[in-house]
Amino acid sequence: MRPEISSAATQAAESGSIVSHIRPIYAIDTKFPIDFSQLDDGTKASSHRQRPLDAVSVAALCLLVLLPLAGCGPKAQMAADQPVPVQLRAPNRVRQPVSVAVSGAVEANVTAQSAFQIAGRVAKVFVEEGQAVRKGQVLAELDATDYRNGYDAAQGQADAAQAVDRKAQEGLRAQELEQARIDFEQWQDQYKRMKFLYDHKSLPANDFEKIEAAYKAAGQRYDMARQGTRVEDKQAATGQFHAANAQMHEARKRLGDTQLLAPITGFVGMRRIDVGDTVGAGTPVISVLDLNPVKVRVAIPEAEIGKVREGARATVAIPSLDGRQFEGKVETVGVAADPASRTYAAKIAVANPERLLRAGMVSEARVFSSSTMNAITVPGAAIVRDPQGVTHVYVYSPAQQRVYARRVDVGAPLGGEVEIISGLAGDEQVVVAGQQNVREGSPVRVMGGGQ
Repeated sequence: MRPEISSAATQAAESGSIVSHIRPIYAIDTKFPIDFSQLDDGTKASSHRQRPLDAVSVAALCLLVLLPLAGCGPKAQMAADQPVPVQLRAPNRVRQPVSVAVSGAVEANVTAQSAFQIAGRVAKVFVEEGQAVRKGQVLAELDATDYRNGYDAAQGQADAAQAVDRKAQEGLRAQELEQARIDFEQWQDQYKRMKFLYDHKSLPANDFEKIEAAYKAAGQRYDMARQGTRVEDKQAATGQFHAANAQMHEARKRLGDTQLLAPITGFVGMRRIDVGDTVGAGTPVISVLDLNPVKVRVAIPEAEIGKVREGARATVAIPSLDGRQFEGKVETVGVAADPASRTYAAKIAVANPERLLRAGMVSEARVFSSSTMNAITVPGAAIVRDPQGVTHVYVYSPAQQRVYARRVDVGAPLGGEVEIISGLAGDEQVVVAGQQNVREGSPVRVMGGGQ
């Protein structure tokens, strides 16, 4: 304790001057102050009141409060005014392509929704979600009993129709033609004999007419045998065969449709069936995704659409992959704005040989234009975030030799530094080393960089 403070405190305690200027201090209840004149030495206060501290205690309490201030005050003030060593640097001015920052989501290059073309009960499922498949691989099967029976019946009908058509096209065999000739000649000989008898009034007219009719019928059969099958009959037989053959092919297709095949090479993205399920025709049950390349669908604001062209270079950052960036190219740009958001849809193609990008991932993309613009950059270490997450840098004031926080909006990394979109004019001196030791208005000592 400093001698002058100790002496002053002792004198104040002995004279009671401190007590005369301090209100009574109570340990419990202060609503009822005690009148010292009504209490004798040794008298106890009631249960609702307590005796105030005596003068010595008050003096000691004051000393406990004053000593830290008296002993540490000048040193703390001197530490607060101590200049902090820092390094300064002016922001860089660079030329960079004009770019548009947009957000979007990763999509598969092709998404094939596979469905059975016929209805039935699921008999087997061969794949799981996330499994790699190749084009033509069997994904699932239906119970094919009914469809196999239908195919067998249709094939039998097609075979019968084919035989009839062949017979019509080839006509009568040589044996059948010879048989028709012999039959005709027999009736011809009998007709001549019966006509002789009829002419000589030895045969009744009724019997002769029967022989004559049989003779003419045999002649017609022989003529038909020599001419072959009529064209109309051939065409009818051919048509029946084609109809039966088409029904057979349709039955074969239905039998083949009991197997669900992968339409493309890729990965199973969705599976909605299990063994025993009954599915309807045309209901998607398994999806296959082609993930190399992938497409990043982004929304371009109407004010920025003029800066985006097909074939433009783009970078895509994936937050879920620790911000890893991928190079891409704008593949398509929409021509109609969304009525609600007034944005145009665009797709960025990104190579994905390692299958790191997956459908549905959130992405942050930047599309670069062919034109350039001036940009301001600072080292990433110069950017500081406050507890609310607001980014700022410390700017040096030469006149006051102090630094002051300046709020800035940061852009994308550029040339090993970070682009400053707004907040700096470019002629300031920014703290690039020692910024973790300064606060708003801190005095500094420049150890390096510009003054």
